[in-house]
Amino acid sequence: MWVSKKPVLYSILLGLALMTISYFFQPLMPFQSIAHRGASALAPENTLASFEKAIELGFDYIELDVRLSKDKQLVVIHDADVQRTTDGEGQIEYFTVKDLKKLDAGSWFSPAFAGEKIPLLNEVLTRYSGKIGIIIEMKSPENHPGMTEILADTLKWFKSSSQIKVQSFHVNELKKFHQLAPKIPAGLLLSKPLDLFHLASYRDFASFLSVHHLLLSKSFINQAELFGYEIYSWTISKQYQFADMQRLGVQGIISDDEKRLPDSIMYVLITPFLKGQDFLKTLLA
Repeated sequence: MWVSKKPVLYSILLGLALMTISYFFQPLMPFQSIAHRGASALAPENTLASFEKAIELGFDYIELDVRLSKDKQLVVIHDADVQRTTDGEGQIEYFTVKDLKKLDAGSWFSPAFAGEKIPLLNEVLTRYSGKIGIIIEMKSPENHPGMTEILADTLKWFKSSSQIKVQSFHVNELKKFHQLAPKIPAGLLLSKPLDLFHLASYRDFASFLSVHHLLLSKSFINQAELFGYEIYSWTISKQYQFADMQRLGVQGIISDDEKRLPDSIMYVLITPFLKGQDFLKTLLA
């Protein structure tokens, strides 16, 4: 028996229209833009070049990673090994700063950045504090005795620390940092949801939560805000995701470059379709 496809088609079109109308009328909340490892889509990550680019683009904060060198200095690099982002090989903890400074941290990204160096945290603070906010992630502090204490001491005595924040995945080290430097805002990085008990208990030492964007929902943000947290989302790479995060009401968005939602009705009309495509790709992956 032949059944007309028109009612089904009308239902689909009506659903898309309602999604579009709902999406369009939700308010876009303001947020602080946070450059992930600097403007790392446009310059080699965690280098002075990427931080300069972030300032040029008008970001509110740069986000960077720190590890300890062999001679117990805080160096700005994401990986435990230098191989991915320099022309060297080996673990950071086995290099002195003098040896790290011999490495090329720019050519892997583009010949235009040949000769770029791994910066020290002190170099970044001296050069950019007061010009742009700085969010420092402690990488694996639980495996590097002394990192938390060295960072706290560095920031405690740094003259321009009003726009500096520290974050980590490691609860105990973040708690220790807060005890050592209570005036520096500390934030917990999250890759899994928190329940109300943990939201309450972590508030003693954390003032913000940096959350993977796929974990965020309006209900979670409402619960977190009841305890006084600011919420930052990471890491945003697609234009429509900025609008999603703004509609959820996050206070900060961590991204690789400062993309914004185009001021276009056509973009609003096709956004539900784009999101549907991403959902299908996830299912089929």
